[in-house]
Amino acid sequence: MAKNIDAKLKNIQGLFSSTNSQDSILGMEGMYIIPEYQRAYNWKSSLQCDKLWQDIESFIELKKDNAYFFGSIIINSTYEKLYIIDGQQRITTFILLLKALLIKINAVLKEIATDEEAKSIKEALENRRKSILTCLYIIDEDEVSQVIEGKIRLKDLKIKYTNKSINEEYKEDLEKILGEETFEEIEKKVEKIKYKQGDNRYTNFFRNFKYFKEKLEEYDSTKLNAFARNVLNNCQVIVVISYETDEAIEIFNSLNSTGMPLADADILSAKLFSNYEEDKTEFTQRWRNIVEITNELKSQNICTIDDILNQYMYILRAKRNEKDTTMPAVRRYFTDLNPEPLNNPQTFLSDFEKILDIWTNSESIEKEVKENITELDQKEIVILKQILFALNHNFKFFYATYFFFNQEKSQEEKQKFVSALLKLFALLAISDTGYSSKKFKVFLINLNMEIGAGVKTEELVRHIKNHIQKNFDKSIILKTLVDSNPTNGIIYLNEYLFAKEKKESLLFTAKKIEIEHIMPASGKNIVAIREDAGMGEEEFKQYANKIGNKILLEQPINGSISNDWFRVKKQNSVKEKRGYKDSDFPIAKSLVNYKKDYWKKEDIDTATQKAALRIANYIFE
Repeated sequence: MAKNIDAKLKNIQGLFSSTNSQDSILGMEGMYIIPEYQRAYNWKSSLQCDKLWQDIESFIELKKDNAYFFGSIIINSTYEKLYIIDGQQRITTFILLLKALLIKINAVLKEIATDEEAKSIKEALENRRKSILTCLYIIDEDEVSQVIEGKIRLKDLKIKYTNKSINEEYKEDLEKILGEETFEEIEKKVEKIKYKQGDNRYTNFFRNFKYFKEKLEEYDSTKLNAFARNVLNNCQVIVVISYETDEAIEIFNSLNSTGMPLADADILSAKLFSNYEEDKTEFTQRWRNIVEITNELKSQNICTIDDILNQYMYILRAKRNEKDTTMPAVRRYFTDLNPEPLNNPQTFLSDFEKILDIWTNSESIEKEVKENITELDQKEIVILKQILFALNHNFKFFYATYFFFNQEKSQEEKQKFVSALLKLFALLAISDTGYSSKKFKVFLINLNMEIGAGVKTEELVRHIKNHIQKNFDKSIILKTLVDSNPTNGIIYLNEYLFAKEKKESLLFTAKKIEIEHIMPASGKNIVAIREDAGMGEEEFKQYANKIGNKILLEQPINGSISNDWFRVKKQNSVKEKRGYKDSDFPIAKSLVNYKKDYWKKEDIDTATQKAALRIANYIFE
């Protein structure tokens, strides 16, 4: 791709100016546009706006000769339109600051004295007002005078900012702020969000504008003039202008490698939006719903929107029987290798919503199970999925593909597939073979193709079983479990299998689950505990992390018993002190009745052998 860019250092007046002066951006009108794929405006008055204000004030107080530099902005230029690739938050915030300055200057000019002493300040403020008007509105010299005289209302002018982001729910608020003359008029017109109180009922646009307005109230005419002059003339930014969208995004990602690059979802949603031939409002609403659901799933550490895109790529590759194990980047897959889904946005959205249903329905089932709706197979799938999350998140690709193509299958069939998948990912956690090897990724990609081809569940389960029997040795896995330190996912699996063994109920419903060392691995009593266990320091470290010494425990209980002796943890006579007796986890509850008050080397060995055997038997059954 041929590079064709300009990079210039601009002050705020030059960034927004609509004149043909040297300071304006290429002498253009400068209609800034926030593209469809950009994120919503999310700067906060208490954080970023406050820091910006403090930085500018400090710069002015220090009276430095050099400029205040506040970063770079990347723009994709198309004729006289400037699409903001990077810098949306800063540009929007400076627009709000300039509007607050304009209102304050108007108010001061109405009240300023007319004597000779005030004349120079008045003239300076009038010049600042003209500069701000040309920064915010597409306006010529004659119109500036008419606006000042009240012959033209601001709402009749075209502003230099258009927000097309489909992620911005209240994009009209900035237009309302720029279109009204006074703070009181603006406050009446801006959006009030339902069910929220105080300033929280306003958007970030108005809250930040109000923040700047209130800060400026403290300024007299002299301080106001100095502040406005410095904002317009001494606040600088590097403006990088490209003339091709893909090139601009490439530049952004290169310059922003340590920051937050544009997500694949941001770029792809814009392409879907442009190809959506039906009502664009319908698309916007559907995409907004998708973003809301994925944000909720992200908060639960289940899936991000880019996770779902990756899963969709695996599903499409399964449909198309693509067996190459070198996985392309998601954006490249949808824009270069398989652009057809982007050209059919209705199907794309429907499929995307279907994938979201897989995860949201799973969470709904989990809630039902917590409320004692205990259909066996539903409950089993919930538990197995929770263990898979603790083992390795790569399972999501194949889990999603299976459920996408097998929604109508019985719960029993689904449970059998998820159990088989769990065995393979348990081996990944136990063995020293990496995910990218033939034993895992290559096999799983082929399994993905089989799912897409409609292979029956019983055949898929049989293929996984045969693969395990062929490629893994039970005795080696058993020895590894005994000798090595298990991952947290294996501790979850052991708890699940112990519960099945004892025919006890189990759900990982605690808000926070921690890994408890029965024999503490640290703490103020560690020397005495180590002596009680009859072990030297190195041996103690090894045994403290064996699978037989680790169990699941609710965080409040774990925090209460901390690094106490085993006899204290398992006691049940002191009712007010928390311990294993208060846990819902079967292993912890079983330890309350353990016949000894000490947990020593031989106890850990016995528990380790039992845990290793139950896990190995499960994997190779």
